[in-house]
Amino acid sequence: MKAIVLASTRYSDDSYMVNLFTDEMGYVAVSVKTGKRSKVRTSYLQPLSMLSVVLSGRQSQRVMRVDECVALPGINHMMSSPVKMLMAQFLAEFLNRILRSAQTDKALFNFIESSLERYGATDKGEADFHLVFLIKLTHYLGFFPNLEGFDDGVCFDLMEGNFVQDAPYHGYYLSPSQTLAFARLLRADYDTVYLYSFTRLQRNDVLDYIIRYYKLHFPGLGELNSLDILRML
Repeated sequence: MKAIVLASTRYSDDSYMVNLFTDEMGYVAVSVKTGKRSKVRTSYLQPLSMLSVVLSGRQSQRVMRVDECVALPGINHMMSSPVKMLMAQFLAEFLNRILRSAQTDKALFNFIESSLERYGATDKGEADFHLVFLIKLTHYLGFFPNLEGFDDGVCFDLMEGNFVQDAPYHGYYLSPSQTLAFARLLRADYDTVYLYSFTRLQRNDVLDYIIRYYKLHFPGLGELNSLDILRML
């Protein structure tokens, strides 16, 4: 089966605990051995590496074991770009939090895989990729923003996921100026995001809006350790 590496933690000289998102089993935790007697290299365990794996044990067990592992071509070459390396760390941490309870979902897996392959193969808009990716991801998680009702002067209701004329009473919303920047992103795609030319400040502001939106729908998202580093892009 195919697997995307979301997190890896070494617990001995040649053993790792690795969290994977797979096309056939969803989110799984596995034990991996590296070293001279293993065909698994530590480079296979980089964030968002794409692997072909054979696992043993029951999915109901807390940890499964990797019996076979092969690195797949495609997104792995993004590790040659410093910007993409930072992006991979952030997205892997984000997905590791969001997908922790995810069951088998091939449409979701295929979206993530194809998005990362496109990112690995292009240099255009590489600093803004995560903004489009996180918005598109909400399609598969069930809370993509309702695009109806957008106009000058409206607010975006973060709880309901739609545009409203008046600020909602609960206080979880974007102001008209913030909504305008957010709406620009909703029109973007991977092939066109570079045309929007977000400044670093705008990029970080929009990312804050997206994270606030996610936290209302995934309260367990928590604070992301890689976020401060990503803000330097």
